Amino acid sequence: MSKITESARGEDCQVRIVGCCTFDPAKTIWSHARWGAAGRGKSIKAIDECGAYACTACDAAYDGQRQVTGVSRAEIDADWHMGHLRSLVILKEKGLL
Repeated sequence: MSKITESARGEDCQVRIVGCCTFDPAKTIWSHARWGAAGRGKSIKAIDECGAYACTACDAAYDGQRQVTGVSRAEIDADWHMGHLRSLVILKEKGLL
């Protein structure tokens, strides 16, 4: 694990998908972007800088493993991107960027 992925322990979820988020810091992980532009490849996660603090529920919705009633794919992606930006600010404050 990198310092960035380890830093997720105890953090608040920054993705915050309505109707999905657990708001439980004990369930927060480092969620990696799922696009090739983020350095992702076949069986390769995106680079750590392309991620967000997300609870496991928001991460599952973002990865398409969990359906969220009344929330579109575009809204989930937008929530993840906003969480990514909030997470970058936190990483900067922690001295990890």
